[in-house]
Formats: sequence, C-alpha cells, structure tokens
Amino acid sequence: MSRNLERAVPYLRTFTSLLISETKTRLGLSIFIVDVDRDYKIQVAYYAQGRENVATVNTLRAAAGLPRITVQQNKKKITWTLKSKHITNLDDEDIANDLSRAVDIGLKDHNGRYVGDSYADLNKDHIRDYKQIGLLGEELGKGHIKWGGRFGDEPHFEVI
Repeated sequence: MSRNLERAVPYLRTFTSLLISETKTRLGLSIFIVDVDRDYKIQVAYYAQGRENVATVNTLRAAAGLPRITVQQNKKKITWTLKSKHITNLDDEDIANDLSRAVDIGLKDHNGRYVGDSYADLNKDHIRDYKQIGLLGEELGKGHIKWGGRFGDEPHFEVI
C-alpha cells in the first residue's frame, strides 16, 4: 500500500494532480492522497474487515504486514470488493498489472488534519465536501474516471 502517485497509470497521475489543484481553487478545500496501490494480501485483509471475526481479520492483517485492529474497528467494512483497481501484481509478466488504476483521497481540515467524516462541510456552503469533490472529479475526468461515491466509497476514484 502506498501513497506514491508514480504507482498509478499515467492518466490517473494527471487526473489526481488536477483534482488536488482544482479542489483547492474551486472549492477552497485541501485534499491529499490516502492510497494508490496495494498488494492482493492487503485487499483480502481489508475485505475481511467487517465480514469476519476479529481473530480471522487480524490473522489476515498479519499476513499482509498490517497492524492488528480492535473488535470495535472490525465493525466497519472498509472495502466492497476483492477485485479492486488498487491491486497490483508484480509477480506476473504482464506490465499492465504493475500500476494501480484507482486512488483514494482524504480531506484535510484547516489545521492539516485528516477529516474522514462523509458529512463534513469545511467550506461552509451547505454541501457535503466529499460529494463536491466527487462531482468535481467526475467533471474533470469525464468519460475516463468513475467516482466511488456512486457505489458508496466517496474518497475513491478509478479509471474506467
């Protein structure tokens, strides 16, 4: 798992840089990259969260090199698929599988702290910030980008 935009396909790199810039210019909001690419073992551990008991989840997290989580943390699902466009496969010979086709962003408050609340309205315009960012992303990537808010994952953008 990384935040390195160089681990994404070229179109996604350009789109994400533009999204960060235009979010600041048009919406007065600051965003950052949370996740670009991840190994399949990490995806399996993420998918198990909220679906399996905490012991099973923590076994999978350990195998993926992730820290343990609590029973409370295990109540929340954090991904909806095992076929994420974040997944890369460096073990096969197909170089098309080496780069991510998805990125997750995070919102920063005015002190630079992460805001994960999907109802946040930091720019005080009575519209949820993640929704505004998602709609802006759809506009900027029209025909090439799918916003995760259309399927319940507002911080997520992926190449179509």
